[in-house]
Amino acid sequence: MSGQVKIITTDIKNPWINLALEEYYFLSLDKNEFILFLWQNKDTVVIGRNQNPWSECNLALMEEDNIRLARRITGGGAVFHDTGNLNFSFILKRNIYDVSRQCDVIINSLKKLGINAEKSGRNDMTVDGKKFSGNAFGFRGNNALHHGTILVNADMEKMSRYLTVSNDKIKAKGVASIKSRVVNLRDIMPDITVEIVKEAVIKSFTDEYGPAFETVDFKADDKDMWPNDAAFRNIMARNSSWEWRYGETPDFDIHFKNRFSWGGIELYFKLDEGIIRKAEVYSDALCEEIITRLPELFTGTRLDGKGLSQKLNDSKGTLGFLKDRDSEDMVLNDLAEWLSKEL
Repeated sequence: MSGQVKIITTDIKNPWINLALEEYYFLSLDKNEFILFLWQNKDTVVIGRNQNPWSECNLALMEEDNIRLARRITGGGAVFHDTGNLNFSFILKRNIYDVSRQCDVIINSLKKLGINAEKSGRNDMTVDGKKFSGNAFGFRGNNALHHGTILVNADMEKMSRYLTVSNDKIKAKGVASIKSRVVNLRDIMPDITVEIVKEAVIKSFTDEYGPAFETVDFKADDKDMWPNDAAFRNIMARNSSWEWRYGETPDFDIHFKNRFSWGGIELYFKLDEGIIRKAEVYSDALCEEIITRLPELFTGTRLDGKGLSQKLNDSKGTLGFLKDRDSEDMVLNDLAEWLSKEL
């Protein structure tokens, strides 16, 4: 395949910086670049773009134990990162974006190490039915991002301690706990390390996309080599801000909550004489761009099931997600049917 393969690694363990590096390269991707970014965070809960941290995390325990909270730009659910977890990011153009192919890079890297992994559903990779990798996806213009976790030797006790899984989600997935449905690769292959997995993933990526044209290794103690760009600094500042990580405390007049096949959703409405004047929408759905557009659809509409349902149905095909039209229709259909019965 013609193109320039770039491998980016880092010893930085700060999630706000690592997520800024990822987003910076995602937004500034050259047309012929294929980027693999490998990174780790120290003791962090990372929530999806549209999630409610008060519902997803035990914030009091996190503050007590000095656990960082970070918000990524993609959808999906909350995850716990520590140095026993390796994060990967595939950054490439939409015209060559292929989730199965990208997952195969991870799966093939592990097969060469003697671990038989497989893709499961839309956004997981598993070994013997247990998840070691959760994935999420994002698109901006012609650029695509696919990133995920690889649990090598993560602290499962901490994962359970800081993440709050709703009963609805547990029932939907038919599992009893976080620990029951995830696995460390170390449990399968005791001698495996993050460094071994990292080297295997790099080899598998270059086997698939071609030899590395450029290799970058960012160092935490050498800020001179970080991107010297206002865009990067602005993203980094936003990532650490209260407004980005927490948003507005859910203090609204009315609250609705439900779970669908595509994810859970929480709606918070501020009302004035029966009209929705402000809306906040929280969700672990993977289609983050669609969820992000919902508040503007609700705002200015009367709190009436028929009216809200009609507004959602009328919005089909107008949100601009031509490549994700099926997801758009599914979300809008489900919400319209639910709210017409709820109100």
